[in-house]
Amino acid sequence: MLLSVFQALMAGYSRLLPGRASDTALHLLTTPRVTRGPLSFRGSEPDLTVSLGDRAQLAIWQGGEEAALFVHGWSGRATQMSPFINAVDAHRYTRYALILPGHGPQADGPAHVGDFIASIRLALDFIGGPVSVALGHSMGAGALAHVAAQDPRLERLVLIAGPAEFRGLVNNFAAFLHLGERARLQLLQKMAARVGIGFDALNIARLAGQIRGPVLLIHDTGDREIPFVEGLRLQQAIPGATLYQTQGLGHRRVLRDTVVIDTVTAFANPPTVSQAPVKALA
Repeated sequence: MLLSVFQALMAGYSRLLPGRASDTALHLLTTPRVTRGPLSFRGSEPDLTVSLGDRAQLAIWQGGEEAALFVHGWSGRATQMSPFINAVDAHRYTRYALILPGHGPQADGPAHVGDFIASIRLALDFIGGPVSVALGHSMGAGALAHVAAQDPRLERLVLIAGPAEFRGLVNNFAAFLHLGERARLQLLQKMAARVGIGFDALNIARLAGQIRGPVLLIHDTGDREIPFVEGLRLQQAIPGATLYQTQGLGHRRVLRDTVVIDTVTAFANPPTVSQAPVKALA
């Protein structure tokens, strides 16, 4: 009831004062609401946490020589990545989990996809060498794909419930708020200016042909936040991508599903050259 009243108010507000309504929508769209997910990492706490730039952090579990990177989604927590962090081979990987701007234990201001992208690049610079496998959820998946299209250090990707492009996310939010057309167009312009990256440059489906490493896509057919069709678009656009579809898990429960975790684990822990079976000589 309260939601429908708010939507009706925004509909009228946006038609009378489209500029102010678009400002309100921009504020809502760039203010994380981190209310879900465990407060601490499950299994084991990181060995150390370092600061990246002004507002991001990187939690680190020391392990093997290869690197695995985990990126949470919008209004999510890094701790939601615990099932995957715990599942990959700790003897093989040193594991890194990003805590993105606006998503730490304490609210620290607004954030947007540009902050996600910049933080991933800072993490790659800190890690130094290649990242054997990187996993992202939701906006974190989209930001990872954007960076991977330009940076070969991200060798293999797991993209869970990721968008095919970001213009649609803003349009969907405008539709959710029942914004009028003038307010919607102003919101798009203001969001692009805030992020500092045009929507064409954030079109993951268009950039996807530049992603060369193996990609595992995971998307639920009933996802209400980022529709399943986005996963289908990415499958068609990314060379050699594999799509694993789930049912009944939605946008977030997919992160806790044991079959999904097992699927990711198998993708993240392929046999090394030394583990490959030796063929008998004829």
